[in-house]
Amino acid sequence: QEQVQLDRAAMQGRTVLPTAAASAARTCGRAPVVIRHPVLQNNHVHAGTPACSRRNIAEALAPGIPGGTKRLSDIAKVPLLMQESPTRVRQIWLDKFRDDGGRLGGVLGEEEHKALAPKMAACPMFLLPVPRGSGYKNLVWQAQENSFLYQTLESAQRGAAGSVELGVVLFTELLESHNLVLLHGELQSSLLTKAECEQIVRLTREAYSDPVRFAWVERFNLRPREFDYEEFLAQMKPLERWHEADRAGP
Repeated sequence: QEQVQLDRAAMQGRTVLPTAAASAARTCGRAPVVIRHPVLQNNHVHAGTPACSRRNIAEALAPGIPGGTKRLSDIAKVPLLMQESPTRVRQIWLDKFRDDGGRLGGVLGEEEHKALAPKMAACPMFLLPVPRGSGYKNLVWQAQENSFLYQTLESAQRGAAGSVELGVVLFTELLESHNLVLLHGELQSSLLTKAECEQIVRLTREAYSDPVRFAWVERFNLRPREFDYEEFLAQMKPLERWHEADRAGP
């Protein structure tokens, strides 16, 4: 079954990323990048090496590789957390990473995770513009089970699975006992600041929880030839929302 999922994700990746990348490239006023991968030419996708697939993600998230998955027991004393109330666990977890410049923490409730998990599986990828001066840099996130991998669009197009900017893991060890999922993010390069990573995680959660935003995620994954990046920027205004959050502060 896992192999079927990997193969299906690979087929999905052959279409999704190159089509969306071409749309994003047109918006930026340049031609689509062609580097031994599927590209959009004359409104048709030409097959090639998978630019983005669940197999790539599994390799990139392997232990010991940047963004790698970890067990909750690797970074926390689970038996002690089990003795605390849900409210106290939330406070302990958030305090643990509050002043850590390279890591971030978050907490999801049972209902959010229950709604999130099937959407992550069905629609594991999306584009996220991050402001840079008067412009922006596109990131691509890829989800696998309870992990998110964030790369630049250029790295994803090259199939550079080990080139990771941010890795995020959702720990479910306390889901049954405390109805909580603990989010752990780890910066893997100097491209992003911690504040930017916190924004990225927030926008990722919104993309799956807000029906209007998730409609764009669905189109990106399931109907990529219908995805128009310029239309997405105009309607959803992700950069404006980013700047509004910056002005609002913590």
